[in-house]
Amino acid sequence: MKGTGRYFILISWCVSSLFLILIPVHSDAQIKQPSRLELPISRNENSYEVLSAKESGLLLYRIIYKPSEGLQLIHVDTAFQQKWGGILPLEPRLALIQQQSTKEKSYLLFYKRDFSEINFFLYEIDLQTGNYSKYNIRNYIPYLPSDMQVTGRGVLIGGYFAGRIPVILYYDFASMRSKVLPGLFNETGELVQIKVNGDDSFSIIINAKNQLRQRTLWIKNYSAAGELISNFNLAPQESSSLLFGRIINVNAERQLIAGVYGNRNSDYSKGIFLARIDSENEQRIEYYPFADLENFFKFMKASRENRVKQRIERKKIRGKKIRFQYRFLVHEFVPYNNEYILLGEAFYPKYRNIEQNLVYGLAPGRNLIFDGYQYTHAIVLGFDTTGKLLWDNSFEINDVRTFNLQQFVKMDVQEDKIALLYLFDDKIRSKIIQDNEVLEGKSYNQLLLKFDNSYSFEDISFNKLDYWYEDNFLAYGTQNIPASRAGGRGRQLFFINKLRYQ
Repeated sequence: MKGTGRYFILISWCVSSLFLILIPVHSDAQIKQPSRLELPISRNENSYEVLSAKESGLLLYRIIYKPSEGLQLIHVDTAFQQKWGGILPLEPRLALIQQQSTKEKSYLLFYKRDFSEINFFLYEIDLQTGNYSKYNIRNYIPYLPSDMQVTGRGVLIGGYFAGRIPVILYYDFASMRSKVLPGLFNETGELVQIKVNGDDSFSIIINAKNQLRQRTLWIKNYSAAGELISNFNLAPQESSSLLFGRIINVNAERQLIAGVYGNRNSDYSKGIFLARIDSENEQRIEYYPFADLENFFKFMKASRENRVKQRIERKKIRGKKIRFQYRFLVHEFVPYNNEYILLGEAFYPKYRNIEQNLVYGLAPGRNLIFDGYQYTHAIVLGFDTTGKLLWDNSFEINDVRTFNLQQFVKMDVQEDKIALLYLFDDKIRSKIIQDNEVLEGKSYNQLLLKFDNSYSFEDISFNKLDYWYEDNFLAYGTQNIPASRAGGRGRQLFFINKLRYQ
């Protein structure tokens, strides 16, 4: 069905309410922080979110309620110079659920928070002019989106019906028609990845059980128009399951899927797999147990690492295998020179005891409650085009605990080395590797949080490191400025630091 409306309206300007500061800052360490943006906000206001448009800069956005509810937008270029800003008027009860940006346009997806209707509302922002188009996307199945990907022809909106059945809606910009993609499941599964290719065709990976009741990955390839081209599943070895994966198209005849595998009925990973899919869906899967990786245990202290490796060797001498199981997230699978690089992170859930007599309604005693996810380390692996493992390396991140699983370690892939970076507790941790070798061990750089001594801050409410463009990253968050340093009134600063490794 066609969308119910499409509009081109110039966003109204509101520069009088904005106060942007461009502050040059420098660091002599290998992590350079060449510039910084600061934007004051009131304590009762929402902070900004940041959407990268690569070389076109950044889109800052937040919900405001005065004088009426709307979405405040600010577009800045890579030098933090404001290009335009304004208020996007919103209908009542709309909630922002997904967002994505290209170099030319940004896309913001909304739904009705009271579920008075199940249609979606997509705003397409032209970053050059500040104009926007609004698409009313007809939906056929009530579900809450968990992923959105934009192609050159349309938008893919993925989520779960009844919280457990994957569903993906495809909306075509030209025809303004939407359809539920064919070939998906009518039973429980996990939407693992929506991967858009350079020609606007796309692939979808779903984790579900096969006829043998093994968990595995189903690969569904579609044309740019959303027509199903191929639909097949990977065949794991007996008593194993394939838990998660990422896909790359090597060429028109070959796809690579890299991820983690585990025991048949377990959510824990015991190694990495690489599946090579050739024409006619012929497949070959290689398995690499964690115990066989050269640098997997480098995150441990040297004495503990030696004990683990000695234990592995003793098992091998007796003809036995030792199996290690981890909770593991696979984040990126990208081309690099003539190789393909896989990046993932290991973690485990933490619990702590509480006195039940302090909790209303519980009988006296002790009880365990969830206390966040503790990250241990990231691993990086290099594969050739046939799926053979060439090298592996690791980066310890055992100082990170979070209640929301997310990617912490980012890669700066350079011609002769790979810089691994993450931000935690206002410090940028980095490690430089080249294949199996460590060129520079873990180092620390303080995130620069002020221009000079003109103010101090109490704490950082939130900070995040993310990709921007080329070899540049961005770190952003909110600082609380105490009343003693803010003219008698406490205030907040939203900041963005531009970073790069040199």
